[in-house]
Amino acid sequence: MTTSYLDLRGRNHLHVLSDENARFIAAARESGWSSAVAACPGWNVAELVFHMCKVQAMFHGMLSTGATSPKDLPRTERPASDDGLVELFAAGAARLEHLLESTADDAPVWTFIGSRPAAWVKRRMAHEVLVHRFDAEIAGGALSQTDEVVCADGIDEKFGVFLPWFGDKVTLTNTVHLHCNDTDGEWMLGPGAGSVRVAREHGKGDVAFNGPSQILLLALWRRISIDEAVDAGAKVFGDRAVLDAFVTAFGV
Repeated sequence: MTTSYLDLRGRNHLHVLSDENARFIAAARESGWSSAVAACPGWNVAELVFHMCKVQAMFHGMLSTGATSPKDLPRTERPASDDGLVELFAAGAARLEHLLESTADDAPVWTFIGSRPAAWVKRRMAHEVLVHRFDAEIAGGALSQTDEVVCADGIDEKFGVFLPWFGDKVTLTNTVHLHCNDTDGEWMLGPGAGSVRVAREHGKGDVAFNGPSQILLLALWRRISIDEAVDAGAKVFGDRAVLDAFVTAFGV
């Protein structure tokens, strides 16, 4: 796999974050505050936006105050009005983007999986907003297209962040091959020591999941089902039960 995910068609993760912040809040307003968010039971779009406000505040606070735990930060209060919620999101987005822009990629910072370079947060936040923008669009019934290189990067980021974080909660006894058919992106997954081993390489798995990068990303985050992914152009070869079990365990 030759793609450098530091260069997303001449952009970087801060460019993606800025774009996705704008697309997210536009999708939220278009879908309507009371619309249900299927991937987050009990939430409507307003709850989704407030969640993003809290995530913004957490990372900004942890990177700017020297706090050792998010529990030490001030509580984010929810505005009384929808307009206030939009303003809170926009202010938090601008504040975090500015902080991240002024922070060197290699600067060590707090994350929920331990100290990491600031580039980790820039990438994580870009994809946090991207996936929740999908949620907001799905709530309104109109999912829009996303750059395939960004989506492939999202797949790689999900494997790189959440497989180690989940540890032995997600395991494989078989092998899975994922292959984007619209950009450079392939991964082989298999049994590992206490987790799942992942490698950016071509291979033959017990099951293969092939398709457009956005469709694969949506399925891995369980924003669409495997059946819906197949209807949208993905293909499954081999033992479907292996793929279903992995996505069920890893998709949250």
